[in-house]
Amino acid sequence: MEFAISQKWSGITTKLIVTLSLTLIVVALTIISLINNIQVVFTQFYYIPIILTAYWFNKKGVLYTIFLSAFYITAVYVFSPQDEQVLLAASGRIVFFIGISLASAYLAIKINRQKEQITRSEERHRAIWDSIQAGIILIDAKNHTIIAANPEVQKMTGFSESEMVGHICHKFICPAEEGKCPIGDLGLKVDRSERILLSREGVRIPVLKTVTEMRVGNNEFYVESFIDITSLKDAENTLLAYLREATLRVQNPVELVRDNLQELSDALKDEDTTPEYISTALAIQQRNMDDIISNLKEIEHAVAEKRTEIPDALREYLKR
Repeated sequence: MEFAISQKWSGITTKLIVTLSLTLIVVALTIISLINNIQVVFTQFYYIPIILTAYWFNKKGVLYTIFLSAFYITAVYVFSPQDEQVLLAASGRIVFFIGISLASAYLAIKINRQKEQITRSEERHRAIWDSIQAGIILIDAKNHTIIAANPEVQKMTGFSESEMVGHICHKFICPAEEGKCPIGDLGLKVDRSERILLSREGVRIPVLKTVTEMRVGNNEFYVESFIDITSLKDAENTLLAYLREATLRVQNPVELVRDNLQELSDALKDEDTTPEYISTALAIQQRNMDDIISNLKEIEHAVAEKRTEIPDALREYLKR
């Protein structure tokens, strides 16, 4: 509401009305004062419209001051045409009026340019803040309350920024207990570490978390950034499942080959062992090895062709 009122009263129409009103007041004061032979006091009121118009309209404000000064010197000449000292003093005031107007306009232009730069910088930072594909939270280091949260955090947690701001972070995003903050209380360093982010529903979201300390003036803040690694953890679990399957499917044939080779080794020590027996035993082990290779090929084929839920990168890894 305050912003809307400020915009309303800073519009061009309002400025023109204020300028016209002040001009009429100054003109009236000038005529009344000169009629009563007052030469100095009323001129102080000129600075109000001069400074305002220079600040509001810049170069046009300087032109306004020139016209207002022309009116003033004309009025002085009309009411005191024979007094050279009065005319000379009035001329000096005109120079001062124009000088004040030029200085005010120059400062106003610089201020407006700085405001534009600040506005553009804020817009750029806001665009980055809103569009970055990582959750970012700004936290007060003293009391661990949330100061700001970007849209990605809101999307990940289900909480709006207004719901989070002003509350202690562990109630919303961190499962650590109060007084056991890994950063502020335990002195740990968090740099691309796997952590848990809590959602509105209490879901524990695996994230890659980085916390950096930031100081602004005498205030310290924590900047926490999160990257959701749920898909990576799912892929990791899928990979472990395939590795377990591969282990189970290869383990038994390998153990059988090991036992048979041990039996063959013992048989070779027996003088009654015939070459035919050895040949038959080796053929059996060859079939067992073929079974192992077949199992591995089946797993490779399933990974490369059938199991579409596995990411391509993991497929290539499993095929090595």
